[in-house]
Amino acid sequence: MDNQPQSRLSLATVVLIAGFAGLFVAQVFTIKSLRTTESRLAAVQADQSKVREMVEGQVAELRETAATAAASAAAERQKAIDAVRDEVDKARRQARGVAGKVKEETMRSVEDLASRVDKSESRLRQQQEADKRVATEITSLKQATKSAQSNITDVSSEMKQVRTEVAKTQTHLERTIADLKRATGDMGLVSGLIATNSREIDALKQLGDRNYTEFTLYKGKEPIRLADISILLKKADAKANRYTLELQVDDRKIEKKDRSANEPVQFYVGGSRQPHELVVNEIGKDQIVGYLATPKGPASRP
Repeated sequence: MDNQPQSRLSLATVVLIAGFAGLFVAQVFTIKSLRTTESRLAAVQADQSKVREMVEGQVAELRETAATAAASAAAERQKAIDAVRDEVDKARRQARGVAGKVKEETMRSVEDLASRVDKSESRLRQQQEADKRVATEITSLKQATKSAQSNITDVSSEMKQVRTEVAKTQTHLERTIADLKRATGDMGLVSGLIATNSREIDALKQLGDRNYTEFTLYKGKEPIRLADISILLKKADAKANRYTLELQVDDRKIEKKDRSANEPVQFYVGGSRQPHELVVNEIGKDQIVGYLATPKGPASRP
């Protein structure tokens, strides 16, 4: 009975030792494998370092080459850009010059065209205004023509009336003149026709043989200018139908004393062949009313 437990213990020990031995062997194998792997890993890492160095060297060369190429390309590009800029600037300057000339010529053309347009518009306005004036004048002329025709008709009627009146007046004038008389003046000369009232004086004026100046003269101290002489009434007697006056003729004073109404008072002025005639038609208190007849022309006496 005692040998069975010891046998079992020895077997367990052997099994245990075998197990440990197996583990040891496995561990040794694992360590060898690990070292082999580490060695390989170190070699790989060394190879990777070499490759990395080679790659980095090539990358540096490529970068340097690329940088050089880029710099050269940039310089060429900048040169090309500068050349293009120079051409653009040159083209701009030329364009400005051409544009300036074109602009100046264009402005001149525009100003010339504007001036022509203004002149044309001004002429058009003037023509329109002239047309309006002409139209207005034509309308006015038409109206004036109608009015003139109407007036002509009226004037024709009035002329007939005037002719009738003139004929009557002429007849009346002829009768009045026929009624006028001639008389011997205070100088012994036969006078012209003598008027005794205003109506007959008007008839003599229309006859036109002499100049007639009517007057109303009052008694005074200073002479009154009448035509080409001066007259001073010195006395007027209505009851006796007599008057006295003083004439200033040229450088002479002529007194006509106690003359009667409608009596021609005659006197010469200057070198006239025909005498002046003064006729008093009315004699009142301190006043006389009459007319002065003077020759038409300045005919001189021989």
